[in-house]
Amino acid sequence: MRLRRRQGRRPPGVPERAPVRPNDSLARAPEGVARTALWAVTPALGASQFTDYRAVEIGAPQYRAVENVASAPEVDPRSPRSAHGVAVLAIAVAGLFVTAFAVGRNWRLARLLTVLGMAAILICLLVDAPQGLREGSFAIRYEGAKAILLAGFWAQLCSAVTLTVVGPLLAAQLRSERAARDPHQPRRLGRSGVASPFPAPQPSSGAEGAAT
Repeated sequence: MRLRRRQGRRPPGVPERAPVRPNDSLARAPEGVARTALWAVTPALGASQFTDYRAVEIGAPQYRAVENVASAPEVDPRSPRSAHGVAVLAIAVAGLFVTAFAVGRNWRLARLLTVLGMAAILICLLVDAPQGLREGSFAIRYEGAKAILLAGFWAQLCSAVTLTVVGPLLAAQLRSERAARDPHQPRRLGRSGVASPFPAPQPSSGAEGAAT
């Protein structure tokens, strides 16, 4: 029995190890994904502005039989900036600054990422897609001309959707981290429901009342 007790004792000077809860790693998983995704998706959104997002295929019906060997030639490639200017590029830059300030100062700023992402989605669907699917004069000059959306458009749209979804996750993560650093201390509530910074007065004993 003495031997077992000595083996179970903790050596002096060694702090006791806190038990690891299995739910902690599961709780931190979405938080790490949110932060990593944000630092990756905003540069991807900005990079999509310098790639071609649409083009016009010439003679697409004639190439269907040999599409595995040769594809229809594409003309008139354009970048997204030709449709909406620098609007989405400005959103990407703003997303980087909002993420940096949210991590460093105020976690509430992370909620603005949802607004920025939704604005980019509306630009993709209401501005870029309608203009990108117009053949223009190529429909008159060439037979079988067809406008298509390229990978740049889908990269821009996916980045905007990710920005919208991950923004609230980052806000929740930063809020929990702040709560862990500054735990709330319970305070006595007064009659008005406002926490009082002063300690509650101690009731006087019967002996003190008799002495007075």
